[in-house]
Amino acid sequence: MNKDLIRKVIELKNNGLTIGEIAEELNVSMETARYLALNAEKLLKEEEKITKLGNIDIFIDWRNIGSSANRLKSISSIIVDILKNRNIEFDTVVGISTSGVPIATLVASELGKELTIYIPKKHISEEGKKITGSISHNFSPVHYKRAVIIDDVVTSGSTLKECLKQLKEVCSPKLVVVLIDKSGLDEIEDVPLIPLIRIGAVNVEQH
Repeated sequence: MNKDLIRKVIELKNNGLTIGEIAEELNVSMETARYLALNAEKLLKEEEKITKLGNIDIFIDWRNIGSSANRLKSISSIIVDILKNRNIEFDTVVGISTSGVPIATLVASELGKELTIYIPKKHISEEGKKITGSISHNFSPVHYKRAVIIDDVVTSGSTLKECLKQLKEVCSPKLVVVLIDKSGLDEIEDVPLIPLIRIGAVNVEQH
């Protein structure tokens, strides 16, 4: 449960919005909007009643975007617009393998920037050896450069933490942009995180 979501519900309710209008404004179901509107103040005061998803995860299927180069290009154009709007000065775009790479490639192409690829340790298999992620030598080196990092989905943030720790040893990471964020984090390793879409969990009690 997100405190900002609860505060938003209280604000909308105080502004006179109906349950249906709150549901539409927050992109939640009518049942969820009704539950929050009736219990928002209590939930805000009693944090122990605000539960997280725990071991349950949310499956994200964005094949309808990833299966089309034109749709990927549209997504990359949104990211380009975000970068321009934030006036970020950078030299290279770092794509997180695997799914972050096509988006990073298109963003780098549109902005005329270099392209760097980071391969997370979860994609490297060497039995009996301590595994670390690596920067691919087949693409632009990142040493002493300013970098924007791009990935598709962030869940816990562990892959991006791993990547950023390595990048900070050799370059200056300026921003992380992801297609979908499930973590609720605003920054990772002190680097701002900007999602195109952020997913939040709402615990709805059954009565």
